[in-house]
Amino acid sequence: MSSVPFTTISSSLIDRLVLALESLTDGELAVDMLIASGERAIAPLEELLLQGKARTIAVPRCRAVRALGGLEARGTLLAYFEKCDLPADPVVLFAEDAVRSAVARELMRWREDEVFQSLLRAAKQRATVGLIESLGEFCRSEAIPLLFETLEDDLCRNAAFAALCKTPAETRGYAILSLQGRGGANLMGPAASRRRRATAELFRNLGISRGEWQDVSRLLKEEDPTVVISVAAVGFRVAPQEEFPAIVQALFRVAPKLNWLQEDEVIRLLDEHKALAHSVANQILADLRAHGQHVNWLSPAWRILWHLEPIEASANR
Repeated sequence: MSSVPFTTISSSLIDRLVLALESLTDGELAVDMLIASGERAIAPLEELLLQGKARTIAVPRCRAVRALGGLEARGTLLAYFEKCDLPADPVVLFAEDAVRSAVARELMRWREDEVFQSLLRAAKQRATVGLIESLGEFCRSEAIPLLFETLEDDLCRNAAFAALCKTPAETRGYAILSLQGRGGANLMGPAASRRRRATAELFRNLGISRGEWQDVSRLLKEEDPTVVISVAAVGFRVAPQEEFPAIVQALFRVAPKLNWLQEDEVIRLLDEHKALAHSVANQILADLRAHGQHVNWLSPAWRILWHLEPIEASANR
């Protein structure tokens, strides 16, 4: 694309620049030139964003969004979430998610309540990574219920987790209410397994008080090793010592299901309380032998027992 003084850019050239947003070679340059063109570029960019048809390739419209952000076209960006319907075609919808994320990120130029409310409505309609990240930047408790719901979303989970960590006190309080069944997010049942895992990890990251432990400790009964390990790590920090045996027992209960990373983590936690873990391991070994069970080195449970209480080779016979 030839160089043209920005002061002489005509309307026809602006239209060509908008078309050039499709270009693999000149698309990024077109964004810069459109921003340099000033307010005259807003109308054709707005037409592309608001009237243009959603497609399986989102790059041109994402570039238009960046140009509109550079031109401070706040109204156009807000209008996108208010006026644009979600495509019915799932492939097109997946591509349009990139545009929705791009608009959300550009709107972060204005940290205003109107922008927050627009992002919140859009995320309730359909969450994207960019929308969740942008909501997190506001650090407002109104977004917490939505962020907890989004923990079930494989694509947005990490962004929602990071956003929740930015409001630690409010997030922890909401999670405790959820455990108590008092109008928070649903944390129980198979449909909430990912949310339950993320919530346990939030407790681990954010910390809890000793008074909150009684609610959190109920998660030790879970069969999911990820949940139990996170809650055990929290419990060893805040629970009364008389509850430590139950925590160790919970770790041994899920031990057969551990992957190799979790196995290392459980060993580390037990090593921090080795005397107690050694005593529990002895009891478990005695029970296993009483029931005629033999050593199985393929099982992480047996490997953890051996780590704590070396098992004689004769136990294998």
